Amino acid sequence: MTPEEFTAATASKIQQIGAMHYFDPAAKAAAEELGLDGLRFYFVGRAGVLGDSPAEVAQSSFGYFEPGLLAKMWNTGKERANFAATAQAQLGVAHQIGADRLGGVEGLADAAVAMRQMAEAVDPAGLPLFAGFRGMETPEDPTQAFMHQAIVHRELRGSVHLACCAALGLPSRAAHQLKRPNDQEAFGYKDTLELNEGDEGIYAQLEPMTEAAMVRHASAISVEQRSQVAAVVDAAHSALGLNN
Repeated sequence: MTPEEFTAATASKIQQIGAMHYFDPAAKAAAEELGLDGLRFYFVGRAGVLGDSPAEVAQSSFGYFEPGLLAKMWNTGKERANFAATAQAQLGVAHQIGADRLGGVEGLADAAVAMRQMAEAVDPAGLPLFAGFRGMETPEDPTQAFMHQAIVHRELRGSVHLACCAALGLPSRAAHQLKRPNDQEAFGYKDTLELNEGDEGIYAQLEPMTEAAMVRHASAISVEQRSQVAAVVDAAHSALGLNN
């Protein structure tokens, strides 16, 4: 399997696998134990890997969200719960999903090793959220290790995507509006952004640029590893009941 084939086959499924824990019922229970609601658990848990940083730093790594919403969730969330404990608790939800639902999937251990090898070959410069998750300890259990690496790889693509926005000079909000025009309110915006002339043309370069970077990262593992990881991602995606 070529790096191009691997990236095309796995990108969407890894995105779904790596995000499914955010608002799983178990996440609500974990949030309540920390004194948080689901939305604050999402923000503080995900950005908690950055350390006790200002809201502007969290915003720079997230993109897309309305800055005032993110700052409110981040600052009030940190007042209620420790950021490091929240990050670990959020990862724990994902790990438990893996343990509960992926026991029948074969090849998880080797896939997790290959995914970690690929992640470790990435230069983390300009990719803070990815770097933060890559630095978290990977569980030994294969079901949990696979879920952990799915999150790392989801954050890799997301961080690369934001870096490409910056390289193209396209504000993340403009990219978000062009990609998800019906989701503005869900991300905290009360109005529609007036796009600059040329933004749509620049946006047309964004996904191919992101894809090219991810293809290069996929070159860090062998042909056999890419085929194996793709097969495991497909099987795990099905076992988790996710839609294509």
